Amino acid sequence: MTCARVLFQCCTSAELLVEHGCSDKVNIGKGLIVYVAFLNECPDSKLSKIVDTICSVKLVANDDGILQSVVDYPCDLLIVPQYCLGGKLKGKCFQYHGALDKQRSETLYFSLVSLCKSKLEESEKWSGSPRKFYYGTYGIRQILSTVTSGPFFHFVDF
Repeated sequence: MTCARVLFQCCTSAELLVEHGCSDKVNIGKGLIVYVAFLNECPDSKLSKIVDTICSVKLVANDDGILQSVVDYPCDLLIVPQYCLGGKLKGKCFQYHGALDKQRSETLYFSLVSLCKSKLEESEKWSGSPRKFYYGTYGIRQILSTVTSGPFFHFVDF
């Protein structure tokens, strides 16, 4: 049974409002945006597999057009909580009965962010470069602006 859904989007730049009611924004350059939703009962044990996938998936093209992961190529990473990925279309409306409750989802989200940060810092290529790692705030409506080379999305269910 699927317990998490992750959507990947490559970007040339992105800007995310990270604090509700103020103008605090983060910006990334060329890199990867990762949208995350937790579904059903997601055990903590799945987080390491999700983090490994986020950090090792080869989606960002280097200057020669060869696909690289965020730990192998000097690019940025932005993680955004995306509750809507847990919705299912029923008739003409989306329903979110399969999404995990807010409190548990928020706990898993911050654990995922922490594990990602640790994994990135362990990488010599990542820690030795001016790469950026940011993440969105859970539970607020976030304003995201992106510039991409095309509408390319990939998703993985865990």
